[in-house]
Amino acid sequence: MKTVTIAAGSLIYREGEKADAVFVIEDGEVEVLRQGVAGPVRLAVLGRGEIFGETGVIMDEPRSTTMRARVETRLLRVERDEFIEAFSRNNPIGLPLLRMLCQRLAHADRHMVHNRRPRAEKARLAQVGTIRLLGACEIVTRQIGEKGIAIRNLPFTVGAKAGAAKIPERTDSAIFLDTDRACDLSPNHFAIARRDGYLILRDLGSRLGTIVNGQSLSRYAQEATAVLHFGPNEIIAGAKDSPIRFQLVVAHRPAG
Repeated sequence: MKTVTIAAGSLIYREGEKADAVFVIEDGEVEVLRQGVAGPVRLAVLGRGEIFGETGVIMDEPRSTTMRARVETRLLRVERDEFIEAFSRNNPIGLPLLRMLCQRLAHADRHMVHNRRPRAEKARLAQVGTIRLLGACEIVTRQIGEKGIAIRNLPFTVGAKAGAAKIPERTDSAIFLDTDRACDLSPNHFAIARRDGYLILRDLGSRLGTIVNGQSLSRYAQEATAVLHFGPNEIIAGAKDSPIRFQLVVAHRPAG
């Protein structure tokens, strides 16, 4: 065993290399990286006292991840033969059991990486071009049309229309829809707005809340706002089974 110091940003080993040692972090931080379908994926950040590199040594297989020092890091390096000998001498069934567990963990890791979607890019206002609100259900599409609404003024409010008329009320900064499901869509339900340089959606204290890209917003939830991202954003006015659904498409501003 010996202690080694790795500079910040330096690789400790690469995915695919021979597994020749196990490491214990004495001080610092180490990033765990693996190549995914859309490029390198950071699986975790390890800290002081944690061990890594043991899977390849135990399974006698190439490294399954790339390890990189996030900051200057001091490691205890245990050579492969030293590590294996400790299990063989002290517990004859320990190594076969560890190999079985490592196989299961490796299978779970591969499934996670190859099914992981790239993280959506948050809609920074300085980069936003067009914003278009579309219907994602027949009730909404019938009232705002197939092409939807180009939103040019923020905040832009969406809610339920008051009164008996079946025609939706629309201004440059709001749309109020007619719906038989008044319990789902409140008079002032949600608004598309600005906050801290980003495009956001804010629930306006609606009765049943708003769901944005799977995140629940309401006066009773932990959050009442969510940052929108570039591309399509799914919006549900009300609970998960609500038929009042929208798609908000945020496009990048053209370069130049």
